[in-house]
Amino acid sequence: MVKIYKISAGFTLIELVVVILLLGILSSIALPKFINLSDDAYRVKVKANAAALKSGVNLAHTKWLALGAPSSLVARNDIQLYGTQPNGRMDINVNGWPAQSWIGPDTQLHTNNDADCLSLWRALIENGNNKAATNNSSEFISNFEGDQVCSYKLTKNTNYGFIYDSKVGSVILTF
Repeated sequence: MVKIYKISAGFTLIELVVVILLLGILSSIALPKFINLSDDAYRVKVKANAAALKSGVNLAHTKWLALGAPSSLVARNDIQLYGTQPNGRMDINVNGWPAQSWIGPDTQLHTNNDADCLSLWRALIENGNNKAATNNSSEFISNFEGDQVCSYKLTKNTNYGFIYDSKVGSVILTF
């Protein structure tokens, strides 16, 4: 008697269904982790810009202290923080913190509108792609929140941002 051996030419339907089910289960577990990467990227972007602003704020405060902590409006106006160009100048409030960056004589040196908040961003941290505007046309939206406080929110997701309180020089993450 001759034995006939059956040669298997592929997978059975049950084996294929089991593999597809396992792949589905694995992807349902892994997919949320990959989706969350964009939130992680937003957090990192905001943290980096907040740290850059805080460094600039500290630089301005240190410069004010090095000048003897002047209290007169004239001595706190247009302090040269870096370089020799006008964009390196900062107006410092009575507490020694950056208030705005407008060239020329001022009658008040405190943060009190959207333009002041945007001028702080531009003088302290703007470079490369780290742009801000008072609308959603740039990477960050800059707004005056009242009581000498500025907010900077990520345009792609406004749940991520930070605030700068020019009364005390604090930079606080808001997510």
